[in-house]
Amino acid sequence: MSQRISLPLRLRLSIAVAALPWAVAACGSVPQPFAKDAPVLARASELIAPATEGVSVLPVEGVADATGRLIAALTAEALQDHGIAATDKASNRASLFLASVGARQPDGALAITWTLARPDGVVLGERTDAIASDEALAASLASVADWIMPYRATADSEASGRPAIAVYPVSGAPGDGNGLLRRAMGLALGQGPAEVTADVVPGGYVVQADVSLTRLKDGRDRVAVSWAVMDSRGREIGTVDQENVVPGGSLDRRWGAVAAPIAESAVDGVLALIRRSAAARGELGRGRAARP
Repeated sequence: MSQRISLPLRLRLSIAVAALPWAVAACGSVPQPFAKDAPVLARASELIAPATEGVSVLPVEGVADATGRLIAALTAEALQDHGIAATDKASNRASLFLASVGARQPDGALAITWTLARPDGVVLGERTDAIASDEALAASLASVADWIMPYRATADSEASGRPAIAVYPVSGAPGDGNGLLRRAMGLALGQGPAEVTADVVPGGYVVQADVSLTRLKDGRDRVAVSWAVMDSRGREIGTVDQENVVPGGSLDRRWGAVAAPIAESAVDGVLALIRRSAAARGELGRGRAARP
């Protein structure tokens, strides 16, 4: 399933005009996961601090999308209550990954199999809980947090798996923006746990961006960058979207002051989508590196 991550563009213009705060998705009401009609949970995207070894909680597979996302959110909260840096929204390059698969039992209980893995896909441990009520879910999540703590303390945070990623041409930016944004993303990925390739390779990924500038009535420009992440078969696995308002005409010709900050603020979202995609297809469960 294609996923979308919204991140700040973090433009750093040499013009003495402050960029406006980014708009993010509003938080919705939190339903009970075992209610009959649980609405979709809307939550704003954010990352674990870049230097923090935390846990990225993936949505539960095998259940309704809303339920899977909700349980992931509650799991992240339970981990946080135990002093573990955790999020259900994205990850950084040091994060462990907690994937899970749910299956309804004949008695109505939900059996969840949890898989904890390092950033390189090596499985650290698995456990299964049978949950029949919200109270049982809360108890299970507390147990999961206790179970994760020793793994987190001893896990090697350096990923040995390096997904191969090709950065395709950027389109839509005026001036020198297309070329500079492509180059900046390649440099940002190469500095992280990724191998940047000239073209897509079997088992690799592709990143490319579309840029749009819209002149507003007050004379400023709204700039939006959408980084699409695709697998080697051309299937989109998600996008990282960035948007901000800048002084009118400031990006008509030169992007040198902003290309690197834009790419650097998007790269963790790109890598998070790749990790999530691999986990959803069972790569983590088989203890393999995060590749298709």
